[in-house]
Formats: sequence, structure tokens, C-alpha cells
Amino acid sequence: MSRMTDKFIISLFILIALTPCSSIAVEQKPLKIKAETTSANLDMIVKDNFIKAKFASAENRFAQSNVKAAYDDFNDIIERANHDDYVFLSYAIKMAEYGFFDLSEKLINKLDVNNFTAQYVKDIKKYYYPSGIVKDKDLIYLADAYSNIMYNNMAIETTSELLNSNIADNSDYKNYLIALGYYKSNNLNKSLKYINDAITQNDSNINYLVLKTKILADSEKNSQALKLLNKIKKEKFNTVEFQQKINSLDEYILYKTAKNETLKDYHLAYYYHLQNKSLLATKVLQSAILQAKQYSPLVFSLLGKIYYENDEPLKAQEFAGRAFKEDDNNYLAALTLADLSFDNRKYDKALKYYKKAKNNSKDIEPLVGIAKSYYALEKDKKSKKLYDKLLKNNQYDENLLIESLQIMPQKADYYLPKVVSVDITNIDVWLSLANLAIRDQNYSMAITYLNNAFYIDSNNFKYYYYLSLVLRAKGEIEQANQSLIRCSRLNSDYVTDMNAGYTNYEK
Repeated sequence: MSRMTDKFIISLFILIALTPCSSIAVEQKPLKIKAETTSANLDMIVKDNFIKAKFASAENRFAQSNVKAAYDDFNDIIERANHDDYVFLSYAIKMAEYGFFDLSEKLINKLDVNNFTAQYVKDIKKYYYPSGIVKDKDLIYLADAYSNIMYNNMAIETTSELLNSNIADNSDYKNYLIALGYYKSNNLNKSLKYINDAITQNDSNINYLVLKTKILADSEKNSQALKLLNKIKKEKFNTVEFQQKINSLDEYILYKTAKNETLKDYHLAYYYHLQNKSLLATKVLQSAILQAKQYSPLVFSLLGKIYYENDEPLKAQEFAGRAFKEDDNNYLAALTLADLSFDNRKYDKALKYYKKAKNNSKDIEPLVGIAKSYYALEKDKKSKKLYDKLLKNNQYDENLLIESLQIMPQKADYYLPKVVSVDITNIDVWLSLANLAIRDQNYSMAITYLNNAFYIDSNNFKYYYYLSLVLRAKGEIEQANQSLIRCSRLNSDYVTDMNAGYTNYEK
């Protein structure tokens, strides 16, 4: 995925600013997210810090198998939390992962019903939910088992306890936990038996299928593992978080089933990279270079991609260039060289590489690159035609939606909420939405969007800049100045470039 630079975000705001509000035409009304009722002031930060700290404390308790206390803390957070769909969705995912399905459902029921939340709700339930939620006491018992298996190195003891207990005997989730316990203690035959039982009870749970795929791969039943992997990959997940889970599984299974050592290293490194362990990934790849031989373009191209995504363009250029030189049909190498060329404003060169990447993959990313390159080369008609074609068939692709706003800024009110409907962690988009709300003088909505940005990164300088605009508009000048000072401390150049106290729309 291409990186969204600060410069692009600012230019996007300016583009939107140049479009009169009355002329903004969207395909349908923009999605609405209920705004916070809390007034815009620095007390909001104190409140958010309290919630985040309490949630972190509860997570720590859960990991230490103090599960009942963790459950009570999580429940208290849910009861205290003001309406915020971003927070509710983030915590609903985590509650489902921990096995607190009732709390996950409680959070989901607090959500506004709209397209923004619908994508996440669908993916959470498809991936995690059992066929039926067990009663509270049994649910705590099963969550305690999950904690012990995953965090406390007690897989053998916990599996034995589950087998000897009649609690939640009819639950497919209990069979999943027994299978997980056997898997973690490397008893693959019994693990396979119990995961099959869970799937028989609930064959729509993707998490169960994921575990079975890993069991088959670890048991060296490669053809069965790959067949099940292909079935899982056909399942439609629109949200980036759950797409990433499937992509990670893909690389793990390919690592386990590969016969060549270099290919195993390549897929293991890719798996680490998708797990946000890029340092481990580069170590594996650096070691693999020594024995790469005919697979060296794969190794070099992945190193190039990792260095690019970690903002090391010189190393990215070196390794992607080496990969492309050895194999000019290497998709990752061509795509990385295209992105690097585009970042350096060498648009003709970028277009050439994007087209080369397109010829070697069915992915949408090279096509988005071609469209944005046409736009950069002032071939607006070609760019818009391609964007329109792509958007008809890929209406929830995050990168496509963001890049298309270069040529269709008037659709920001419609497309930006679509982006967060598939990726609630994209802080730049939340800030863009806040800026749009400020333009429309909808300060309560701006605060909601800023609140979401704060949860993601409380040290983002733009958050404090936009907060200062809201505070100033509400007449809270002293607090607005405090927020602007905080922004300046985090990034003095940004404040210098902007007129203090004015949005882009007021300039």
C-alpha cells in the first residue's frame, strides 16, 4: 500500500477547500457517526487517557490469568464510555479475541447502525463468534482457559482441565479451546480431532478454519493445508485488519509447506513483516541471501518492500533495483521501484514500473498507481476514466479511495467515511474528516473525529492543531493556545506554515 505523506494530506485539504460547499456532489449522503456530547476542551484528553490506561490495565490482568477482574474492568469501561463508534469497534474486536463474546456483543449493540460500522461487525462475527454465546459463568471459565493457553504456558494443564469438566460441553468454542491447547502442546493428532468437532458444530467460524489449516501444515499434510487455505482466502473480508489476518495465515502456511529453504525463509520473513516484526524479517532475509541462488530476486524484492515501508528509500532502491535487474518480471520489485519513482516525482518512470507490475499481478495496487501517475502527468481524462472503472468494482479498497480524491476532491465527504469503514486505524483520514467538519462548522462532529485520532496517536501534532481550531471557534482561546503550543512543540514547522487560529478554508 502506498504511503500517504503529510504533504499529500495538506494538499488534499487545500483541494477540498477550493470546492465551494454548495457545489459538492456526492453519490449519497455522507455516513454519519454520532458525535460526542462532551464540550471541546482539554478535559477530553484526561478522559481518553483514563479509558486507555484502564483498558491497558485490564489487558494486563487478562494476560496474567486474573480473568474475572479483567472482565469486570472491561465491563466497567464499556459502561463508562461515551458514545464513540471507533472505540466501541476497537474494543469489540479485542473482546471477541479474548472470548468475552457477551462484551463484544454489548459494544456492537451500542454502535450506530450504518455502513461505517457494518463492515466491521460482519467481519468480527464471521471471524470469531461461536454458534451461540454461553452463559456468563461458563464464558469466564472458557476465557480463563484461553488466557492460560495463550499467555501463561499452561496448555497441557488447561487442556486436561477442559476435558475433565462438563462446563459448556455443548459449546463449539470449548472444542476450539481444547484443540488450541493440544496445538500449543504439539499434540497435533488430538488437536485435529477437536478442531474438526468444533467445525462440525460451526463451519462458518473462520478462526476455527485458521487453526485447522495450521494444524494440517504443522502435521506436514501440505496438500490438505493448501486446499483449506484457498477456501479461507475466498472468504470476503472488507476490513484491513481482518484482511491482514488472512494474509498472515497465507504466508505462514506457505512457509510451512515450502520445500526449498530459501522459499521457506522468504515466506517466514513476509509473515514476520505482516506481523509488524520487520527487524526479524530483515534478519531472516539477510541470512537467506547467502543461499538464495535462483530465488535471489524474491529475497531482494521483499527486502526492498520492507525498507520502503519503513521509510528507508536508499536501501529500498538498492534491493528492489537488484531484484528487478535479475528478474524484470518480479512484481514486488517493479511496484517498489514505481512507488520510489513517484515519490521522487519521476512520473514517467513510475508509470512504466506500475504498468510492468500490472502485467505480473491481478492486484489493484498497480492500477491505482497508473491512475495517479496519469494525474501527476496532467492526463486528467485518462486518470479519471481509470479511477471510475476501478471504483465500480472495488468500492471499499482503502488505497484506491484515498488516491482517487486527488482528481475527485468533491467526493471527500463520501469517500473518507468509506475509508474508515474498512480501516479505523487510519489516523490521517480521521484528521481529514475533522478538517471537513471544521469547514462545515460542525464542531461536535469534529471533536468525535479528533477523539478517534487521539486514541490512535496522542502525540500527533495535527491532532492538536485541529483541536486548537475547534477550541478557538468555541471561544475557548486560552485552551486553544495551549493546544497550539503542544502542536508547535511536536512540529514547529507545521505551525509556522499555517496561520494560527485559521483553517485552510478561512485562508
